Amino acid sequence: MNTTFESAVVTVQDKTIAVVSVQPTVFQNSFNASTIIKGLLPVFKGMSVVLMTLDPQGKPAYFGRSDLILLLETINIKEAEWKEVTAVVDLTNSCPMKEEQEE
Repeated sequence: MNTTFESAVVTVQDKTIAVVSVQPTVFQNSFNASTIIKGLLPVFKGMSVVLMTLDPQGKPAYFGRSDLILLLETINIKEAEWKEVTAVVDLTNSCPMKEEQEE
């Protein structure tokens, strides 16, 4: 399924992170949010993925690994170079890492 989304790739303390903008409702279900991150991993090969939304006050809120969130909170994500990306995203419950190992 082709999906279009906004993303920014940032490097903080030698860690390259793909930040993907999502609707606030995505954060209401952590299983679904985790599934979205897994589906995005093949799009951002070799990078960690963190989901981001803006709270009602316009402040960024993140979903992903806690160590990466702590790094992202040290920068102004609004100044990152955001791009529109169209990619095929598989949102099934399969694990991309496991499938690559089986090939």
